[in-house]
Amino acid sequence: MQTIKDNKTLAEAIAHLENVKKSELNLLKEHFHYTVHSLNPINIVKDKISDVFTSPTLKSDIATGIIAVGSTFIKGSGLNPIKNIVASLFKAQASKVVDNADEIKNNGLNFLQNSLQKLKIN
Repeated sequence: MQTIKDNKTLAEAIAHLENVKKSELNLLKEHFHYTVHSLNPINIVKDKISDVFTSPTLKSDIATGIIAVGSTFIKGSGLNPIKNIVASLFKAQASKVVDNADEIKNNGLNFLQNSLQKLKIN
């Protein structure tokens, strides 16, 4: 900090400190509003639900479960070797689809965009 020798430097120092005070007060108010928003129970629930549904591990776990149920349904309870082969093929193909889900999604979106542009629907 500079040494204050006259009234002019004193006025400059006071003005500077008042500006610092105003900016820190604005930051404090913003942080307060953010904290109030974050601690609102509705927002907490919405954020957690959003986290659950956007979680890549949850999507993978659900897809794996669906594949397992589907292959078990195809296979059935019997010892028929053809059903076992079909269930194994289903499981392998479904796993490929799940692994390439992002690529399939992007290709589908590109196809829809191209189709809509050809039809001139935006």
